[in-house]
Amino acid sequence: MKYEIIIRAKTTIRPGELYNHLSAAELAGVSVRGLLHYWNHGIIQPEMNTGRYGIYFNDEAIYTLRKAESLRREQGLNYPGIRAVLLLQNRIGELDAEIRFLRQ
Repeated sequence: MKYEIIIRAKTTIRPGELYNHLSAAELAGVSVRGLLHYWNHGIIQPEMNTGRYGIYFNDEAIYTLRKAESLRREQGLNYPGIRAVLLLQNRIGELDAEIRFLRQ
């Protein structure tokens, strides 16, 4: 899958584009430091880490950041708790899809 790298922040997130860490943080409504905390706790993963030239995130990571930040602010969860909730939500989605497939 080929990605277009976006350097400056935009107001909308587009599938298939990559955003540098500054733009991703702005789009997700978190600070850059907060984004790095989520990354360090394994909640999000960069699509591309060039080291010297920057860290780039895709649209999925930005949506995950938004959900994670919502859990932190509204529910008061810590980073391990956020990670657990998001993993469980993903697993529930997978099981729902499997059930729908088996019912066909």
